[in-house]
Amino acid sequence: MTWIRTVPFTEADEKLKRAIEDQSKLYPAEYALPIHPTADGQSSEIVASHSLIPDALFHAFANFGVLMTVGDDN
Repeated sequence: MTWIRTVPFTEADEKLKRAIEDQSKLYPAEYALPIHPTADGQSSEIVASHSLIPDALFHAFANFGVLMTVGDDN
């Protein structure tokens, strides 16, 4: 298995915390709890794998979140 260095939410600076929190707000309610949470339980492993680049994390996952809500009443 490949190992990717990540920044745990508990050690994140404000920019990373904001990126994680803001992108997660764009997901449907069914995605509120990660299926494969990190050790701190704050995000999924795939989101955490982008924690070294907060801007990329936000844009990649915010885009996906918006796409998941297309057609909803949001």
